[in-house]
Amino acid sequence: MGDNASATSRNASPGPAPDTTLETSRLLVEFLHAAYATRRLDADGGEETADGKARAHGTASVALSTHAVRAAIHVYQHGERTVGQLAAGLGISYGWASRVVEELEAAGYATRERDADDRRVVRVRLNPTKVGEVERAYHWRGESVGAALEPLADSERAAVRVFLRRLTHLLREDEVERH
Repeated sequence: MGDNASATSRNASPGPAPDTTLETSRLLVEFLHAAYATRRLDADGGEETADGKARAHGTASVALSTHAVRAAIHVYQHGERTVGQLAAGLGISYGWASRVVEELEAAGYATRERDADDRRVVRVRLNPTKVGEVERAYHWRGESVGAALEPLADSERAAVRVFLRRLTHLLREDEVERH
């Protein structure tokens, strides 16, 4: 009976996620980005369309490459980024980041602007009309995270977050050291 009760409570719509659930979800995304940067893969196993593009979870029907989805989430998390910062944050080359930004711009998710003081620097911002879609992609597993955290004591949830912070930090340090 306990299993059915747990399954039922997980499927119920409990309202807004608690701050601890959202923080843990964000930490998981950060961990995945950091882990991804160390793997240097071209695809992240996201949902794909027939042409090999990833569909941003929770978004409209626009199909984006998995790198573009990750780039949009990165800009959502960190705010305006230069193409170089985006490349470093995602663990991809500057040239690849430029192509990803072109894809985001063509799909209406981002705008680019040359720096007034240094024309070589290109700044990337999310299109304000698309922030909601990117936010949904960012939080697309929040319910699962909440369900996984639900049976844990507050101290255990804190330990999970400490672990993820440490691991993300170490993975990022390792990536920086390799460059």
